[in-house]
Amino acid sequence: MEDLKYEEIPELRKKLKNIGVATESQNRLPMFEASNKPRQGIRSFKGRHGEVTVEGRLGQIHKNLLEAILWKKELHSYIHTDQTIGNGKIKVKYLKVLFDREKVRKFLAQGKGKYSKQRYKILLDDMMRTILTLNVRGETMRGPLVIDLYDSPVAKPINTKSPIIPKQVKLTTIVFGSVITTLLDNELKFNYNPKKLLALNSGVSQALIRYLATHKNHPPAGYHLKELAKDLDCPIERAEWYDIKRALKRDAETLETLGIVINFERERLFVTKNILENLV
Repeated sequence: MEDLKYEEIPELRKKLKNIGVATESQNRLPMFEASNKPRQGIRSFKGRHGEVTVEGRLGQIHKNLLEAILWKKELHSYIHTDQTIGNGKIKVKYLKVLFDREKVRKFLAQGKGKYSKQRYKILLDDMMRTILTLNVRGETMRGPLVIDLYDSPVAKPINTKSPIIPKQVKLTTIVFGSVITTLLDNELKFNYNPKKLLALNSGVSQALIRYLATHKNHPPAGYHLKELAKDLDCPIERAEWYDIKRALKRDAETLETLGIVINFERERLFVTKNILENLV
């Protein structure tokens, strides 16, 4: 992938399988905290969809960046390496994605210029430092979320007549660790456009939509809101529960356009439309 010319990418892309932007476990397990101000530290969670331990800091703001990279990617490929385990060796596979960082920053900014370069760098640094341990369907996997990030030799031509704008820009390569690669290989993938999720103000609203979008059937009588909050590993003590409901109320109108209606008095949530079909 590093020896490519940019003009070769469209033809190569046609031959690749779609890897989507998320998988079941990425959205059903709280790998990414249901907040846009995630905590630094060690979080562990065990629920009906599996177990996860996060060493580092990951929130919905990081999930937004991850999905934006996968949604706007130019190309992807894989690295295969041998890893020594005891006296033997196993093959390990890593997903490598080529993307235009300026395009990703513009996407995250939602039409308001470009996403902060400093904030973008902080999020990527967080992702590189974070270690994930997952136990899903009896299989345990552990490793960093991202193992490498660098400027690619592949340059993208820029159509400009301005003497101060470069005629080309270097693309960026990100290499995901074996955990994300394995999930994308083995699980049901979702290929929604994350744009409408970025319009939600709170991380808990984003996490809720992502979680519910992975379910095909929903109870006609609705969900207990607190039970959903537990699945998202949200704190539900009195003051914290009030904050969660207040955040959801601020997003209520946007949530309804995506197919989510919440009765806050009864603390029940109803899915009224196909969420994935609304994420277009």
